[in-house]
Amino acid sequence: MDYVEAASQLGAAIAESAEFQAWKEAETALILDEKAPVLMQEYKDLQVKLVQGSRDDLAKEELEKIRDTLMAKQQELNEYPVTKAYFEGKKGFENMMRTVNDVIQHYVAGGQGGCSGSCSSCSGCH
Repeated sequence: MDYVEAASQLGAAIAESAEFQAWKEAETALILDEKAPVLMQEYKDLQVKLVQGSRDDLAKEELEKIRDTLMAKQQELNEYPVTKAYFEGKKGFENMMRTVNDVIQHYVAGGQGGCSGSCSSCSGCH
């Protein structure tokens, strides 16, 4: 099997994985939710406001007020079920992709370290 065929099979396996499916379902729920996109945009706007305030040498008290508001918005995002599920789904997918990359790196490096490519019996790369 050549590398293009192997990459195609890997891509298909990733697309069918539970981690990818959970993330995509959570993303769809986030998009369809009335509140979640608003919370996400408010958070992004506060991030921009904080960076811009730092660049503009805003008073320390004002920066702290923006930072506190940003932290409260982050807490709200972490607690809202739809955004929480999205973040958890994304994290699960990213962890899976990190494992895939670790296995690929292992074989590209010549298979050093005794990895069999099967994570079920390994506690080393996580």
